[in-house]
Amino acid sequence: MSRNLLPGKWKTERLKVEDSTLDEVQELQQINDAAPQTQSWMRVEGQDEAECSMLFALKVGVLPPIPNRSKEFFRLQSIRMGSSEELIGFLGVYHGFPEDDIFWINAVTFHPKYQGKGYGPELMLGLIEIVKHLVSYTCMRSYASLTNWPSLRLCVKVGLNRMVEIVGDKVHSDKAEAHVLLEKSFTDFV
Repeated sequence: MSRNLLPGKWKTERLKVEDSTLDEVQELQQINDAAPQTQSWMRVEGQDEAECSMLFALKVGVLPPIPNRSKEFFRLQSIRMGSSEELIGFLGVYHGFPEDDIFWINAVTFHPKYQGKGYGPELMLGLIEIVKHLVSYTCMRSYASLTNWPSLRLCVKVGLNRMVEIVGDKVHSDKAEAHVLLEKSFTDFV
């Protein structure tokens, strides 16, 4: 199956989204570092700490642990205010993980000063419309940390509300981590 890819440039009512560039690496890293709930989004099993930076993500990609993975299917996009061009966040996606017909969201991250202003739902609803019309994908999936309540609320609000699985620690503790895999099906719209 061939995979149609997210456009390199798209927009919503208030946001402009386009493929990230090396010129933006420092700003993207600052946004990632300012949002502690998303700092581990780049970590793939077996990578060392040096490989978990925005520069690495942009140059090499955040590739899933599957055969035939390719940077061609990873996209890191910068999110800017439409009115001022200010860089306020980023979106990381992989086209076809864990199966070719699944659109995977690695990360949706906004700088903390732009959180809680409705940009997350606006971005996600715009993304859903685009991906739905790419027709290569039957659904969209993402992990959300069970301790990241804003992320869970965002997923539910935009329809990523079918729980596929829970992964992580089996017993709660102060250092325990667990994530829920959430899905939005596109087959309801066909």
